[in-house]
Amino acid sequence: MISRFQFYLLTINYILGTTLFVLIQRLVKQGGQDAWLMPLWAGSFGVLVGLFWILLLRYYPGRSLVQIPLDAWGRPLGTFVSVLYFLFFCILAGWILRNLSDFMNGTIMPETPKSVFHVMFLLVACYTVAQGVETVGRLNQVITPFLFFPFWLVLLLATVNWDWERLQPVFHSDLGAILQYHSFLGFPYMETIALTMLFPLVKQGAGRPFLLGLLTASVSLSMTLFMVIGLLGLERASRLTFPVYTVVQEVSIGEVIVNIHSIISVILLILIFIKLLVLVYGASETLRQVFRPKTRWPHFLALTILLSAMALSIYENPIQNGEWDEKYTFIYDSFFVLLIPFLLLVTTWIKRTFGKRIKRRMS
Repeated sequence: MISRFQFYLLTINYILGTTLFVLIQRLVKQGGQDAWLMPLWAGSFGVLVGLFWILLLRYYPGRSLVQIPLDAWGRPLGTFVSVLYFLFFCILAGWILRNLSDFMNGTIMPETPKSVFHVMFLLVACYTVAQGVETVGRLNQVITPFLFFPFWLVLLLATVNWDWERLQPVFHSDLGAILQYHSFLGFPYMETIALTMLFPLVKQGAGRPFLLGLLTASVSLSMTLFMVIGLLGLERASRLTFPVYTVVQEVSIGEVIVNIHSIISVILLILIFIKLLVLVYGASETLRQVFRPKTRWPHFLALTILLSAMALSIYENPIQNGEWDEKYTFIYDSFFVLLIPFLLLVTTWIKRTFGKRIKRRMS
């Protein structure tokens, strides 16, 4: 079991994960100087979807997302749906690994093969997940202060380059263009459905810390976008591949701390690792809860091979990744995040309604 506070921190870091890597540039390009508003309305959408999941899970107390189809639709169809969620978690993990290797090749270690990063992170992730959810929760709780304070300290030090004119005119961007960027709803907010795998393991309920985590992460993303635009400007931030990394590189503290951007690189990598932990846990628990194997290490080995290969082939370059994200992410995620839970909820209501009528007639 993990505490509510641990789950709250895990929700925040899961959302921030690859978002700080992948989306900052796209959000600035789409929303202009008002891009910092986008996480606020997207976070509101995430809260509404989260309430929908919580409603479904309350009908099945103590059951995870992949166990509910087994109860609602029986073993054959329920197993098929659970396997779909297993593949969904694997695909998300493959995307995260590829984003990670792209960042490493583009900033620190350009000559290192991508598969080295994939296998290295997967081996550590599988070992951590094998120790149980308590290890994941405690690890995240211990390292969160070391992620939070250095990150915001460096951004505050970078304010020597601040220019308010870069944020003007305020509220000038086209609101319709901001709202039309629906892929932001899919990634990262709809992907938080993987966290529902941990709901039965949170002491005293996971609903409130989950929703608070969504709101906190949205505010953090909004503040980060606000800082990036004020420090780099709209045109420059929209052209850089990793705007946050560039902001840190330009911080001048003196000769005491020479490679402070390396510290931020480690922080961003740890955030990605936390998100990877949740997805590997979801995939491995799906296999355990559905198929009930006697030993788990062969599955972890198979997951390492599968996810590493998937990360290499999931897209060819960051441009292709961006195009897929903008065109298909929301539709793809909606099938797993909205459609299947909706059908499960309708099935549950029908069963309970007819079940009560049958009991009344029999009595």
